[in-house]
Amino acid sequence: MHATGRRILISLLGVAMVAVPAQALIAEGNDEGAALLGAMLLSMLTVPVTFLLFLFAISPKTRPTLRMFAGLPGLMTLLTVYLVLIAGRRPDMIWLPMFHAGLAAIMFWLGGVGRQNEAPMMVLQPNPNDGFPPQGGA
Repeated sequence: MHATGRRILISLLGVAMVAVPAQALIAEGNDEGAALLGAMLLSMLTVPVTFLLFLFAISPKTRPTLRMFAGLPGLMTLLTVYLVLIAGRRPDMIWLPMFHAGLAAIMFWLGGVGRQNEAPMMVLQPNPNDGFPPQGGA
């Protein structure tokens, strides 16, 4: 690598490693910033895990398990709603909890794909002698 390329790389790495933006979020008396940073870090942890859990959608036998694991993004929705909207006081970041809610809904829907639920018997076989509305008195 040339000397100019090394200098550029070292300067870019130096700028990237400076923790000033994160320190500004958690400055003393800035609890909102700490809540936002916590929500973002938790999202960075759980979203890849959620995407890995989508592997359960491949086999019809494991799809009901996917419905059970849909609770992870569901709980993250509740946690990020609290951290972003209530503790962080940032309604402009509503996209973060909505993303988790969307993942939970997709996981729950995929977990039920291919299930055959039979309708109750009273829906399948109505009595043809009964009229609607009911005739006669009580």
